[in-house]
Amino acid sequence: MQDVFDSDVIMEIKDEETWEQKVNNAPGRVMVEFFVTWCPHCQREAPLLDEMAPAIREHGVEVYHANAEVMWTKGDVYGISETPSFVLVDNGELIAKHEGFLTKDEILAFAEGKVDELTPSVEQSLSSIAFQ
Repeated sequence: MQDVFDSDVIMEIKDEETWEQKVNNAPGRVMVEFFVTWCPHCQREAPLLDEMAPAIREHGVEVYHANAEVMWTKGDVYGISETPSFVLVDNGELIAKHEGFLTKDEILAFAEGKVDELTPSVEQSLSSIAFQ
């Protein structure tokens, strides 16, 4: 069985030093997908993200994977509570976060910073239903 997270297209950030270099000190926008290997939604998301990576990069955004169980301290920093989750960082500053599966169109919209065009995460959907 092929490991869907073993990508030739998107680098996986596996340690703090690489995170500092590729995300916190990057000169521009960076999109990181937090995943866990046993998550079925993450397994569906990984090939979509690989497919969309060239289009994301055409918009001047670099893209990476990060295993949430390995990079849990970074997940804590960004308040990641479910997978898959995405963060968009610009010059080291968080500008957007989304928790939950994204379609190909939503992946590109997120990379462009158009977070209002995304399907709400389950948590957001449940909270909006509860208060209506």
